[in-house]
Amino acid sequence: MRLKHIKLVGFKSFVDPTKVPFPHQMTCVVGPNGCGKSNVIDAVRWVLGESSAKNLRGDAMTDVIFNGSTARKPVSQASVELVFDNSDGRIQGEYANYAEIAVKRLVTRDGQSNYYLNNSKCRRRDITDLFLGTGLGPRSYAIIEQGMISRLIESKPQELRVFLEEAAGISKYKERRRETESRIQHTRDNLDRLTDVRDELGAQLDKLQRQAAAARRYKDLKGQERKVKAELQALRWLQLESQAERIRTTIQQQETELERWLAEQRGSERGTTELREQVADAKEQLDVIQQRYYQLGNEITRTEHQLQAERNQLQQREQRRQQLSHELSQLNKTKEDDRQQQVDLQVQQQQLQPELEIAEQDYQLAADRFEAHEEAWVKWQDDYQNYLDRQQRQREQEQQVRLAGERAEHQLQRLQDDLAALDQQRVELEQELASAADPASADELTAKTTVRDELAAAIAEQTQQQQQLEQHRELLQTQREQLQQQQQQALGRQSSLQHLLAAAQGDDWPAAVGDWLRDQAVPVLGQVRSMLQVASDWQLAAEQVVAPWLDAWVVETPPSHWPAQLGARLVVLGNEPAVAGSLAAQLGGALQQWPWLQQIGLAADEAEAQALLQTKVWPMVLTPSGQLWSAAGYQSARIAATDSQLLQQAELDELEQQLEGFGTQLNGINSELEQSKHALAQLQQQLQQQREAYSQVQAEVAALAEKNSWQQQQQRSFTDKLKLNSERQQQLREQLETVAVEREELAMQAEVLADQGSVTDDDADWQQRRTQLQEQRQQLRDAMQQRQQHLQQLTMQQQQIETQLQHINTLLQRVNQQHEQAREQLSLLSEPDAGQHEELEVLALQLEELLQQREQAEESRRQQANQVSELESQLRELSTGAQGVESQIEKARAKLQSSQLEMAALQERSRNVLAVLQEMRQPLKPVLEQLPDEADEKTWQTELDRLQNAIQRLGAINLAAIEEAETFAERKDYLDQQHQDLVSSLETLETAIRKIDKETRQRFKATFDAVNLGLQELFPKVFGGGSAYLELTDADLLETGVTIMARPPGKKNSTIHLLSGGEKALTALSLVFAIFRLNPAPFCLLDEVDAPLDDANVGRFCRLVEEMSATVQFIYISHNKVAMEMASHLAGVTMQEAGVSRLVAVDIDEAVALTEAS
Repeated sequence: MRLKHIKLVGFKSFVDPTKVPFPHQMTCVVGPNGCGKSNVIDAVRWVLGESSAKNLRGDAMTDVIFNGSTARKPVSQASVELVFDNSDGRIQGEYANYAEIAVKRLVTRDGQSNYYLNNSKCRRRDITDLFLGTGLGPRSYAIIEQGMISRLIESKPQELRVFLEEAAGISKYKERRRETESRIQHTRDNLDRLTDVRDELGAQLDKLQRQAAAARRYKDLKGQERKVKAELQALRWLQLESQAERIRTTIQQQETELERWLAEQRGSERGTTELREQVADAKEQLDVIQQRYYQLGNEITRTEHQLQAERNQLQQREQRRQQLSHELSQLNKTKEDDRQQQVDLQVQQQQLQPELEIAEQDYQLAADRFEAHEEAWVKWQDDYQNYLDRQQRQREQEQQVRLAGERAEHQLQRLQDDLAALDQQRVELEQELASAADPASADELTAKTTVRDELAAAIAEQTQQQQQLEQHRELLQTQREQLQQQQQQALGRQSSLQHLLAAAQGDDWPAAVGDWLRDQAVPVLGQVRSMLQVASDWQLAAEQVVAPWLDAWVVETPPSHWPAQLGARLVVLGNEPAVAGSLAAQLGGALQQWPWLQQIGLAADEAEAQALLQTKVWPMVLTPSGQLWSAAGYQSARIAATDSQLLQQAELDELEQQLEGFGTQLNGINSELEQSKHALAQLQQQLQQQREAYSQVQAEVAALAEKNSWQQQQQRSFTDKLKLNSERQQQLREQLETVAVEREELAMQAEVLADQGSVTDDDADWQQRRTQLQEQRQQLRDAMQQRQQHLQQLTMQQQQIETQLQHINTLLQRVNQQHEQAREQLSLLSEPDAGQHEELEVLALQLEELLQQREQAEESRRQQANQVSELESQLRELSTGAQGVESQIEKARAKLQSSQLEMAALQERSRNVLAVLQEMRQPLKPVLEQLPDEADEKTWQTELDRLQNAIQRLGAINLAAIEEAETFAERKDYLDQQHQDLVSSLETLETAIRKIDKETRQRFKATFDAVNLGLQELFPKVFGGGSAYLELTDADLLETGVTIMARPPGKKNSTIHLLSGGEKALTALSLVFAIFRLNPAPFCLLDEVDAPLDDANVGRFCRLVEEMSATVQFIYISHNKVAMEMASHLAGVTMQEAGVSRLVAVDIDEAVALTEAS
């Protein structure tokens, strides 16, 4: 695997699309200081996932985008693409079969960064995973930039360990270990949460199981209560049937008396009927006479209208004749005017034709002249292009010599700048040497220590505030749990009441009745249940009476028929207002007009009820305890307070209000908890920031202490650097002399080319000839366009005349047609119409005859009306005699209605009993068959009271607890299974951690030994002797750091920090190359690592690089001539345009072959 090339667009100084090829194993990037060479190294590091702008020599990630120059505007984005040759299949995974892999990163001004693999968008992690174990990465040992050599040697043990981990290929194991630890932590968190849920669910399940047992006991008691209630209702039905039989006999006697009076009434009605028939016949004859009278009036009116219409038609005919005569005269005048205009247009057309032919000839002549001049213009352009080509070739020769001179001048300037930089460096080194012993370090150390103590005090104070907030949150959570418990109890009672009300409503017959009423278009006011409004004192008593009717529908007008299968389930309101003292008066709304409730009086106790019955005012009397008294006895309360649907509905409404209040309180507590959560998070964030600041200050204190310890080492290092600076200055002065000689030679060549002169052709003559040709060309074009415009104008005039002629011809045709039509109509209207005058005379005679007939009909109508009046007077006398019989009939009917009303009351009570049994789904016949012979109402009522008291003692019942307990039990089993699965997963993950740790230890140990051995072999080669080795700081191979110790020949230094800069660089290179020997990365980037080396050490460095280039691709930046000569390919970076880098690549092998061939 090797790097083929890099594509840069808008990255730092590479604003234009630039391709940097790497065709060989050794490529050297050269160029003057500041031209952008190191930007190539930054580009590679950036694409491999570098996320720190500081490591890219910037403040923000958008700093890598070209920010403009004096001649260029900033660009909006930057992109870099690395293209790898993977023909050897070193990249594993899904990209192992790709011979070429392209990795690209793109960033925009808004800070959005995107990664691409083979032009497919991906994540940064995908790029990191791709190169795991290959030695490549944003901060791996494969990329050695300026200053990194010294940092590598002086790095901390844990930082040096990272390079060995990458070489060992265990970075991917560490990544997997981090992921596995994260999963273990998540699994444990889930396990804790699951345990809490299981505990809470277990407590709720125990509570629900107790409630379910109570609910089952409640259902058993309710079943017994339902059976006793049904038998009690059957006993009452038997008693009511006995009373009803006695009343039926009385009703039959009263019906016989009423029938006798009705027979007498029918005899009187027969005489009245005969007289009414005579009156009807007389009125019928009167209607016929009146109809004839009105018919004659209509005929008279129609005849008068027809006579007037005939007269109007004669008048309109004369007016139309005069109008047509006027139109004929107007059309004759219009036709003459159009013919004159047609003649004028024909004359204009004949005059325009010769002028049009002349204009066509002039335009053709001008076009021929312009075409001939165009051929001459094209020939001149060809000649002038040949002249420019000759002149361009001469300028290119001059440009080549000038550029060579400028390059020599730039090289001379660069050498002078380098020399000046070395002078400046020498001055700075002398100043640093003088200030190496910095007395201010102790003061800074004291100040940092003070800041550290202040941060520690602030951390303690914020920790106390955090504890107070957590205690407050615990108190709020306790209050919330109490409210939730109360809310749960209320929800249980609400569910129980809803089940009771649903069970009490029974089957779905109300919906069937409502659908039937809507189909019959009967206006419905609603159901009794929804319309019932009772005063609180009479609520339970009223329910005893209307309980069978709670689901009945209320109407004002009864339907025309009532199907038997629907039963008596309709309440018909009357028109009378509620009677004071009746049960209807205690109701609100429209139910006050319920006739049945208007017949039930109200009494405070039993004595008052019996007194009211004796007054005969009320057929039935109701007491507050629910006892319903009548002449047949009393009916005790059938519904206990615990079974009252109205009381249950009231309690349900109260529970809904309580639940709404609980919700409001819980929302307030949750809001306060959320606020405390945010405050706690902010405090934790501040505490974290304080701790990070404390750690940073602590590190600075340690760094300052360490700085004081090695200041003396820095003094010796500055002395060595001053020596190297002097040697480098001598080398630059020698190069300056050589470049100056080359510049003089190039200046002489430029003078020779200037003496040769330019091409003999005179550019001014060419320009003058071009101007003349262009002026002639423009004159000919103008003349041609003028003649073309004149021709177009004449053509348009001719077309307009032709259009006008066509329009005139069309008008003439239309006028001729109109003239002919008017003439024909006038001829028709001029003929006389004698028949119309005769018709007028006939209509006048008919009108006179009709007037005489109407007078005769009026006399007949008057005589018949007198006869009808006499007959109606006789009929009124007969009606007066029938009123006495009607009075007797009303008295008999009143007695019958009174008996029927009493019978209706008994039937109503019987139907109530049957309705109750139907609601209980207990048919009457099976209940009567099972009823014991010795059964009596009092004994059964006592048993019912006992059962109701037992139910009441059970208290609030959660009927949904049975189903909820089963649901909770299923969820408990499911959570138990999940708990077991999580425990198994946790064991599996911990086993994976142990396996990863074991593999990591083995690989790290093997890599450490191999790199240590390689370092011990390479170090003597580089230094010509001496020794170097690696050491572990801890026995734990997972956490141990790595230190390096190096002793050049003849030195016994106690620490590596005592080595010079060059010695540190060679030691670091020995370590890096030892790592490369073990696990060579696809390529190695070196940025001026040879800068601190002298010529002898540079030679050793070059030989080592050349030796390793057999297996590793090297891309390095250097200013050293020896390093440049070693490369197979040179990539020169220039900045000819200020602020913009460009690439000039030279293949050394091809250049040498070309030189030898020449």
